[in-house]
Amino acid sequence: MSEKVIEIDYLARVEGETAIKINIKGKEPQELKLNIFEPPRFFEGFLVGRKYYEVPDIVARICGICPVSHMTTALRAIEKAMGINPSQQTKILRRLMSLSQIVSSHLVHLYMLAMPDYYGYPGAQEMLPEFTEELSRLVRMKKVMNDLTTVIGGRALHPVSVVINGFTDLPSPHALKKLRQDLETIEADAVKTVRMVSEFPFSNFFRKAEYVALKEANHYAIMEGNIASSEGLDIPEEDYEEYFEEEEVSYSMAKRSKVKGRGSLMVGALARLNIKFDQLSPSVKKLAQEVGFRTPDYNPFHNNLAQSLEVLYGIQECRQILENLKLSPEDNSYRVRAGEGGAFSEAPRGLLYHRYAINARGVIEKANIVTPTVHNFANIEEDMRHLVRQNSDLPERKIALLCEMLVRAYDPCFSCSVH
Repeated sequence: MSEKVIEIDYLARVEGETAIKINIKGKEPQELKLNIFEPPRFFEGFLVGRKYYEVPDIVARICGICPVSHMTTALRAIEKAMGINPSQQTKILRRLMSLSQIVSSHLVHLYMLAMPDYYGYPGAQEMLPEFTEELSRLVRMKKVMNDLTTVIGGRALHPVSVVINGFTDLPSPHALKKLRQDLETIEADAVKTVRMVSEFPFSNFFRKAEYVALKEANHYAIMEGNIASSEGLDIPEEDYEEYFEEEEVSYSMAKRSKVKGRGSLMVGALARLNIKFDQLSPSVKKLAQEVGFRTPDYNPFHNNLAQSLEVLYGIQECRQILENLKLSPEDNSYRVRAGEGGAFSEAPRGLLYHRYAINARGVIEKANIVTPTVHNFANIEEDMRHLVRQNSDLPERKIALLCEMLVRAYDPCFSCSVH
């Protein structure tokens, strides 16, 4: 019986550090490990004993790509623990920030991390000068989305103006008007991005998974809603720990999340579109149809196409919000009290969970964080197992490349996973 060994010591073009090891006998992978070897950073541990108001700024440092998600999710969890209900204005501004970050993150992944795979380049730098137009498009869109995060949050990376129950400063009407105009100028770039990604030569691979995302009745859920799955799950976010569990594996520094009694799950752009595609704007749904995207979609490589559709949707919604946004000063005072609360958001890579227990002095007594890559970890391995089995006759080098492309299609953040 033939035997093949796939060893990728360091996976390039992903956030964080991971390796892949696969032993194949015949057609069957006997051993398959996604080894997340980045050292753990113990955020959950050193948050204990800190004041509640320190938490959002600290957890934003878990990730340099999705600090807004960590910050706003922590804020919601703390507010729920202390019985604070922020104003609608605050919720809208946080949604704007979250959408700007999702779009910005997707753009970097699509153009700089995923795209080189489909054109045979080792990285984005080597794609110049052949892809000057495409990379210039990336820069234009990325700048506008960074500007949006800055105007709302005070700066693009690790925002400073978003706090418990509100904002320390509100953007000016002039800044908001300019953002509306800038968003209008890049909408055509977003359409071109969808068409570009739809032409990637995706692997013809399909495996049905349990897709999980936030869902609301009348909203494309980003920061609030029930936890819904393609297998019928529909629960309030407070019940998360009753239905999901984390497990440790000996070869990885990250835990793996599973649905209790069922197994692995997938979160992220593809999961969101599989669950709430009908809540996208009509023009995005029309474009999806034109480029051949249909739901349910069971090809994890198509997560990239789902991301491109979210880029267009996010830009459109940010523009729509800004067209109707009228801001006014608010009383953001609140009373510190003991309590425990958990909250979810849709980070760029999928469901992000924060939960905190706070005592009467406002000190954190317990912290739990579950990141999107922890949710996706087990499903990546299951997809890889089936992908290897399906392509076991190929040379080792080609099997290795397919496995790398699969992992990158998930857009994982291994640094977040070892928080």
